[in-house]
Amino acid sequence: MQFPDIKKTSSSQILFCKKNGIDVKNDTVSVAAAKIEEHIQKYFWGNEDLGSPTEKQIKLAKKFGIDISRMSRIVGDAVIDDILTQLNFNVIKEQQLKPGVRVRKKNDVSEKKYIISSISQDGTVYFKGGNGQRAWARNLITIELA
Repeated sequence: MQFPDIKKTSSSQILFCKKNGIDVKNDTVSVAAAKIEEHIQKYFWGNEDLGSPTEKQIKLAKKFGIDISRMSRIVGDAVIDDILTQLNFNVIKEQQLKPGVRVRKKNDVSEKKYIISSISQDGTVYFKGGNGQRAWARNLITIELA
C-alpha cells in the first residue's frame, strides 16, 4: 500500500538518518522516526529485544500488501499507524467529509446522527455539540452533504 497523503521523509531527514546508518529513503516521516527510536533503543540504551508486531498487526498489514513480520514493534506500530491514517484520508475524500456534513458511526446500532464540526490532520472527526465527541473518519458513513 502506498501512502499518498502521508508526509514522506525530506532530503534533509534522509541525510540526517544516513549519517547515523539508518535508511529512510522511501519511508514516511512516522516510520523514519520509529527507525530512529529503534536505533536509539539498540545502540544508545543497549536494548537488543525490541519485540515484534502482534499477529493482529501482521494480519492487518498483510491485507494491504505490507510484510511487517520481521520489523521491530516500534517500526511495526508506525506502519500500522500510517495504514490507519491513510484509511482515514481515503474516507475523508471518498465521502466528502468536512464541517457541516451529517454522518453516522458504522457500528452504532442506534444509528445516531452527528454533524461534523472539524477534522484533525490525523483524520479524527469532531462533532458539534461538544463534550469531546469524535470518531476516526474510517468509522463513519456520510448521510447528508453540507
